[in-house]
Amino acid sequence: IKRSFFYQGLVIGGGGIIFGLVLGFLGLFLLGNFNIIDLPADVYGSSKLPLELSTIDLVLIVVGAVFIVAISSYYPAKKATEVNVLQTLRNE
Repeated sequence: IKRSFFYQGLVIGGGGIIFGLVLGFLGLFLLGNFNIIDLPADVYGSSKLPLELSTIDLVLIVVGAVFIVAISSYYPAKKATEVNVLQTLRNE
């Protein structure tokens, strides 16, 4: 049961990470190629929004997200093994 809950959480979390990366890159593409956000050039020195995503930033974001997903999947899986299924079904 614990392994099943853990893997299910990892799959759902992994899907969320991939979806978030796709949306993030889509946002970077849209903001970089289209003038969606105009900045006052006299205040900021440029009218374009500066966008920069380094490889180390991307790696740290993905590693952090995977760590959070793993912790968030492990805790409910651990709690699920502590529940007495027969007792819970009798009380329902």
